[in-house]
Amino acid sequence: MTLLRAFHVCLLLGAAALSALELPDIPDPQGRAGMMAAMILDGDGREAILAAGGANFPGKPPWEGGTKVFHRDIFLCRRDAAGKWSWTKVGDLPVPNAYAAFCASPDRKALIIAGGADTEKHLDAVWKVGADGRCEKFAAPLPQPRAYAGFAEVNGALAVLGGSRSPDATAALGTLASLRLDQPQAGWRISAEEAAQARILPLFGADETTLLWGGGCGLFAQGGKPARAYQSDLQHANSRLQGADFHGLPAPLAAPAGPGVASGTGLFFVGGDDGGHYGKPPADHPGQSRGILFIDLETREPKVVGQWPTPLATAPLLRLGHDLVTISGETRPGVRTPACSSWTIPAKFR
Repeated sequence: MTLLRAFHVCLLLGAAALSALELPDIPDPQGRAGMMAAMILDGDGREAILAAGGANFPGKPPWEGGTKVFHRDIFLCRRDAAGKWSWTKVGDLPVPNAYAAFCASPDRKALIIAGGADTEKHLDAVWKVGADGRCEKFAAPLPQPRAYAGFAEVNGALAVLGGSRSPDATAALGTLASLRLDQPQAGWRISAEEAAQARILPLFGADETTLLWGGGCGLFAQGGKPARAYQSDLQHANSRLQGADFHGLPAPLAAPAGPGVASGTGLFFVGGDDGGHYGKPPADHPGQSRGILFIDLETREPKVVGQWPTPLATAPLLRLGHDLVTISGETRPGVRTPACSSWTIPAKFR
């Protein structure tokens, strides 16, 4: 049972919260999973969306022998004087990349990208990508390559939890790496290894007082290859709920659109994979979740409060005014959507 089906009655709470915001598809009709994106300020000081990289199967789907391709494109989405949004390619990343950690720079003029993956390996470089498409090294590399991690900007730092060091890793990283965005020259700080942090594709987000993570997948060896164990726990580090227990997710969930967007008393996540069809033929997959999940950091209760226009996983989740916005993403394994969708946050959750 998917998270959406388990909580379908809760969808009525947010069913009317459709957005009037119209964003065009990204400039790739195939769509991409694992793009990196941020809401930045363009050269005119207006909010714009800067997005880069991602991966897809532009030829045949994987179940027909298709090859996964990683991309370098840097796209900027801006509004014209009439308020119409449009995408423009402004440059290329130094290397193809997807599934990296990312956030906006402190001045909101650039996108920071840490780690990620290409066709053959996981990456450790940290880049600053400007609205003009220029890329420059922002900080020392991550202490080890890291992709498919949980991440968020937390009180002025980019925090990166879990992930894996290589495509064939049979154990997830159990550390949290953090980089002060206003002091990138100071380098990365690394936590001690903890089993609770060892997961890929987790939920991850923070408000001013609480850092939350959970779900995702543990990794283990099966027949000499990596295999996933889907998780439903929730963990936190905070300054207002010391010792409090979270409810945990009602069902396993990995790879929702994120990082979590803080609003009101909690965090929003969109879609994700409940693992119910893991190991089954991908061509038969019914699609990822469409649930809009709100985790209240005061009551510690997760609940589905609406549904997204499309099934979705492994997509950036951004906030534009009172709207949640996703950039492309995966609708089911091997299949992407080019759509950039939005949903207006109901007043009671702001």
